[in-house]
Amino acid sequence: MQLPAIFRSLPQHEALGRLVWMRAIALSFETCGVLAAALWLDVFLPIEAALVVMALLASFNMWSWWRMQNPRPVGELGLFYQLLVDVLALSALLYLTGGATNPFVSLYLPALAVAAAILPLALALVLAIAALAAYSAMITHYVPLHVMDHHMAMNYHLVGMWINFALSAGLITWFVGRRSRTLRERDAQLALAREQHLKSAQMIALGTQAASAAHEMGTPLSTIALIADDLKHDFARDAAFAAYRADIATIETQIALCKASLQRLGATAPGAVVPVADWLAQFIEKWRLRCPATKLKLALPPSAARIGNAQDLAQILLILLDNAAFAASRADTELAITLSVAGANAWIRIEDHGPGIARELLKRLGGEPVKSTSGGQGIGLMLAFATASQIGGRIDLTSTPGTGTTATVTIPLHEA
Repeated sequence: MQLPAIFRSLPQHEALGRLVWMRAIALSFETCGVLAAALWLDVFLPIEAALVVMALLASFNMWSWWRMQNPRPVGELGLFYQLLVDVLALSALLYLTGGATNPFVSLYLPALAVAAAILPLALALVLAIAALAAYSAMITHYVPLHVMDHHMAMNYHLVGMWINFALSAGLITWFVGRRSRTLRERDAQLALAREQHLKSAQMIALGTQAASAAHEMGTPLSTIALIADDLKHDFARDAAFAAYRADIATIETQIALCKASLQRLGATAPGAVVPVADWLAQFIEKWRLRCPATKLKLALPPSAARIGNAQDLAQILLILLDNAAFAASRADTELAITLSVAGANAWIRIEDHGPGIARELLKRLGGEPVKSTSGGQGIGLMLAFATASQIGGRIDLTSTPGTGTTATVTIPLHEA
C-alpha cells in the first residue's frame, strides 16, 4: 500500500518509513544467510528457532508499515521502541547463531547510528547500553555454531565479516545520506521562506509609505485643482490667454487621473471577472490620457478568456507602461502592446524599442530598489513583481542595449 503524501511529509513518519525499509533489507539478508549456512555450507544451527525470530520480526515490520497510515505522530518514544525491537531481535538471532563469534555481530552499528541521528541523546544512550549489554552477555552465553568442514570455518568467518561490513556500511550510508539530504532540502525551504518573508515585509513597508504619501498628497492636489479651475475661468474671459486653454484642460485631466489613482488605493475588494481583451482595450484607452504623446501600436485579438485579478493587473500594467513610455519617448519610437491567450494563461507583452537596460541592472530590477541613470529608483517594478507573484502570475524582463526592452506579463485566467 502506498503511504499518503501528507503522512510521508511528517518527519517522524518519514523516519519510521526508512526504519521499515532498513529492517526489510536486513531481514532479507539474514534469512538468506541462515538458509545458506544451514543448507549449503554444512553449518549446524537451530534453524527453526531462528526462523521463528525472523517471522516475528517480519510481522512487527508489517505492523509498523500499517502504523504509518495513522496520522498520529509516532513520537520519539515510538521510534525508540522500534529500534529496541531491532536490537532485541538481532540479539536473539546472534544468541542462536554463535553469539559474539558470529561475524554479523556488528549489525548493532546501523541501529545505533540511526538512533544517534533521530533520537534524543538520552534515548540513544539507553539503546547503546542495551546493545552493549547484549553483546557482552553473548561473549560467554550463546548457542555454538558447528561447522562440519573445520578447514573452511575461517573462510566462512571472513566472508561473513565482509558481507556484514558491506551491509552495515550500505544501511548507514543510505539512512544518513537520505536524512542529510532531507535536512538540506528543509534548510533550503526555510531560507526561501525567510527570503519571501523579508520581501513581504518590504512590500508592506512600501505600501505603508504609499498610503502615507497618498494622504499627504490629497490636500496639495485639491489646492492645485482649485487654482486650475480659477485659471480656466480667467482664461475664458480674457482672449489673450486663449492659447493656454488647451494646457489648462490637460492639467485638469492629469489632476483627475491623480485623484482616481488615490481613490483606488482605498479599494480592497477584488474586481469582477472580466474578458481580458475588452478590459485591456479599455485600460489602454484610459492610460493614453496619462501619456497622450506616446505613439502606440496595439495587437489585441478578440478573446472570450476572462481574468479575475483586473485591479491588480491594472496596477502592474500601469507601472510597466509608464516605464516603457518614458523609454520610448527618449528614443522617439512607438510602444507595442500585444495580447496572446493559450491554455490557462494570458500573456501581455510590452515593447518600447528604447535605449534598453544594461545586463547588470536588468538582473536586479524587480528584486531590490535600483537607482537608474534615468532617475528611477526601481520601487515601482518591485511592487509590480510582488503583485504578479501574489496573484499567481509573473513578469519577465528582457532587454538589449540599443534596441529596447520587452516586459512580458503572464496572468492566469479565471476558471469557470
